[in-house]
Amino acid sequence: MFIELTEIVPEGIGRISSPERNVVVNTSKIQTFYSDSSGRTVVELRRNSIRVKETYEEIKNILIEIS
Repeated sequence: MFIELTEIVPEGIGRISSPERNVVVNTSKIQTFYSDSSGRTVVELRRNSIRVKETYEEIKNILIEIS
């Protein structure tokens, strides 16, 4: 199953006109997710992690809904 999230693109990665982009994540690759100190949610995948715009509760509810 896949979900679409809005990734917060880190500063310093090229010259990106928008600091956000849509990404599709395979839910079977998600190891964990948590809120960070800035109020964003970090989704840890098997090989890397991404910071997303969606809240912890939104992601939790999406994952519960599709399981």
